[in-house]
Amino acid sequence: MKNLLALVALTVFSTSAFAISESNYATEYKEKILPLIGSFKNATFKGQAGVNIHYATYTSNDQSTRCLVILPGRSEPLEKYAEVVYDLDHGAKAGAFKYFLMDHRGQGSSGRMINDEASDSEKGYVDHFENYALDVKTFLDTVVGNAGCSEKLLIAHSLGAGIAVDFMQKNPEYFDRAFLTSPMLKIQTAPYSYAVARSIVLASMAAGRGKKYAVGQKPFNPNRNFEANTFTTSEARYNMAMDMFDYFPQTKLGGVTNRWLNEVMSATAHIRKNYSDLKLPLRMAHAGNETYSEPSEMVRLCEEAPHCNRVFLKDSKHEVLMDQDHNRGVVLLEIEKFFN
Repeated sequence: MKNLLALVALTVFSTSAFAISESNYATEYKEKILPLIGSFKNATFKGQAGVNIHYATYTSNDQSTRCLVILPGRSEPLEKYAEVVYDLDHGAKAGAFKYFLMDHRGQGSSGRMINDEASDSEKGYVDHFENYALDVKTFLDTVVGNAGCSEKLLIAHSLGAGIAVDFMQKNPEYFDRAFLTSPMLKIQTAPYSYAVARSIVLASMAAGRGKKYAVGQKPFNPNRNFEANTFTTSEARYNMAMDMFDYFPQTKLGGVTNRWLNEVMSATAHIRKNYSDLKLPLRMAHAGNETYSEPSEMVRLCEEAPHCNRVFLKDSKHEVLMDQDHNRGVVLLEIEKFFN
């Protein structure tokens, strides 16, 4: 199959790609990753419509001019990617990058757009999908652009990767290379077909229920249930992801609203028409056990974008950079090679 990278050789060497392993994860996370989060420089800027956008920067080498932007997935606070920063900054790319991480509007420590009820801060909501990419542009123009970058690189996951594709289609000159994981190009809507789900969302919007949870969506649930989770096969990293909401309670986020679904469905329909506009070097990693992003669209993007190669991780779940060591090690090695 065109543009499918061979995984056998990568897997052989994957154990060298990560700095802490699942075998002693909780202890090493407290000793190595939490201090790193504490050293992040946090700030905000005004995004579209005056929404406060939270971001963090980090570098272990002030002389570096290679700037790496990280855009998380839906519901993920940027702090969750501290382990990725640590891995890259302690591996073959030690000291190579300045890191720039951003919380999307409506999640993480960024501002929310609805506050009619006390629980609204936990609803997955966005005013207009295009504002996601406009916030990224402001971030790049006013923060990253003032850091003396000789090269701008990107890692983006799921929703963040969908936003990145939208941004890069509209602004092809900003990034030199981009690595996408499980990009949200078309959401999965089981148990409904996509057409039925679209009809339900449109009917809910017409009924004035844009700020209400979509069918099947619920408020944030603090109860842990690793066996039922659909985003990682790593119990250690599942617990880390849940710990984030204890460390940073303002980042708690539940299910999505009808407005969020309507915006995402409308915007990604346009994104899917223009994959060939992505002319920059691209890499993609995606999972075999995927329940959020539509796999066929990931394959199609890499077929139509002229400089895209992809890594397929058969037994990983959606969050390939938060999965078991053997899977995320493959992805981290591919990132190191791609950004070499």
